Order: sequence, then C-alpha cells, then structure tokens
Amino acid sequence: MLIFNGTENIPKEENGYSVAIGNFDGMHLGHQSVIEIARKTSHESSVGVVTFEPHPRQYFQKKQPIFRLMKSETRKRFLKPLEVDALFELPFDYSLANLSPKDFIETVLLEKLNVKNVVVGPDFRFGKNREGSVSLLKSYQVKNKLRLHIANPFMIEGKVVSSSVLRKKLAEGSVIEVTKMLSRYYEIDGMVEKGFQRGRDLGFPTINIGLRSTIVPKHGVYAVLVKILSQKNDRTLRGAASIGSRPTYGDYEPNLEVFIFDFDESIYGEYVSISLVEFIRPELKFNSERELISQMKADCKTIEKLLDND
Repeated sequence: MLIFNGTENIPKEENGYSVAIGNFDGMHLGHQSVIEIARKTSHESSVGVVTFEPHPRQYFQKKQPIFRLMKSETRKRFLKPLEVDALFELPFDYSLANLSPKDFIETVLLEKLNVKNVVVGPDFRFGKNREGSVSLLKSYQVKNKLRLHIANPFMIEGKVVSSSVLRKKLAEGSVIEVTKMLSRYYEIDGMVEKGFQRGRDLGFPTINIGLRSTIVPKHGVYAVLVKILSQKNDRTLRGAASIGSRPTYGDYEPNLEVFIFDFDESIYGEYVSISLVEFIRPELKFNSERELISQMKADCKTIEKLLDND
C-alpha cells in the first residue's frame, strides 16, 4: 500500500483511482464495506482511501475530551490486509478546513489525486463549513467528471454500525458487541512505558501503556490478548488488563496495565497491541494491598479459564 501524506508529488495513475472517502476511525465493518464498494466499482482503477489527519473534529474541538478510536498508525495497520493500493492521508489544517467544496472536488480529488470514482456515506459533508454534500458530488457525476456511489449504512441485527456507537459501547464496557461491529477484537496499541512497578511488588508484574491519544474504555479489568508488534514473530500472549486511574493508590491519569501470563521478558520500549476480549469487572478501590492481591488472583483465574475456552 502506497501512503501519501498530502497531495503533492503524487504520480499519475494511468486509470486513476476509485476512492472511499471518510475518517475511518475504528475501521469497523461499515468502513470495510465502503472500501469494498470502491473495489467492486473501480472499473480497472486502482483502489484508494482518502482520509484526514488529524480527525476534523479533533482539529475544531481541541479542548474536548479524547474521542478517537485509533491512531493514524493503527488505521494504516488495519488497511493493509484490505489490499488497498493507496492511502491518501490529507493533513487537516487551516488551508483544507477553508477550502470550498467545489475546490475540494476539482483541485484535490480530480486534479491532484486523479480520482475517477468516489464512494461515500449518505451523510458525507466536506469543504468549508461542511457546505459540500453528496448533491454536489452528484452534479459532477452528471457532467461525467467522476462516478459516484452512495454506500448504505451498514447494519447488524437491525442496528447501524458507526464510530459513535463504538465509542458508546466501549464507554459501557460492552466489548463483545464491539467485537461484532469490528469483526475482530478492539485493539489498543502503544509503546511499553515504565510505570510505578507496584505490580512487581505485588507478584503481578505488568506492562504499562499510556492512553493519551485514543478514547479510554470503561475503567475495569479485561481479558486480553497481547502482540508485540515491534518483534518479528507471530506470538499471541494472554493476559489480564486493568484500565483505570489506580484508585487504591490515589487518582492518576488513566492508563492500561497488563499482567501477561507465563511471561518474564523485559519489553520496555517495545510497541505492543492489546486486544480487549471481554470485560470482567469494573474498577474497584481496595482498603488494603492484601484485598487487592486476593482480587487479582481471582481475576486471573477467571480470565485464564475464559481464554482457554475462547
């Protein structure tokens, strides 16, 4: 997959591109279906994805709580297996935010990216003040300047799959429903950081990952699978994870701590992915470390049994 950060110096593809356009935050089944439509309607054009970085909402609402489901790096990782020919990650800045809808189509899509076919959702908005809509794109189809396909909302059990629903379900700890909407486990990835090392003293050494760039799921204990992405192997490790602010010891910035079963390697500085398999219980404040250790032992027993049967 070719990756272009911007619209400059993009080689002209002979047959142009058939592109799916959107934020693709979460890469859920709805996003995957839009990309598949771009593939099926490509007419020999290469298949591309046009997205924005940062997310437009992040650009306009800088002081709002973190809402993103995945980082740009994670989105790229999930796009690769979909056999997309090119990812156009457009820097969302003042210039792009103030580009007229007409200029976005003519300058960015038609001239710079050589787009021949566009696939978007029915509510797609673009251009300055979000004034552009599918109606404007349809007018270019009428002029035979591009082909347009409007993707219907993707449904599971009569309910629309969307990034906003995913955020709501993660906030509730409903990771089994999230798994259905993604067709895979929800993953949190990041670099292993050095923590307070309290887990080691308690007999449960953990790896720590900060939660500064993506949404924080419901605080609590989870059954998880762990992959070390920065190592060239396909090991999948099992573990018990805690997401929260460690109330027994005070009130800290939320983070993710994972006790990996049957594992004693030092992986500080490694890039890892943590898959949330199932929510076990909410975060609790304990009166003593003895109570905490007793609960951790019970949690690990529950999780090992669950993962054995998964």
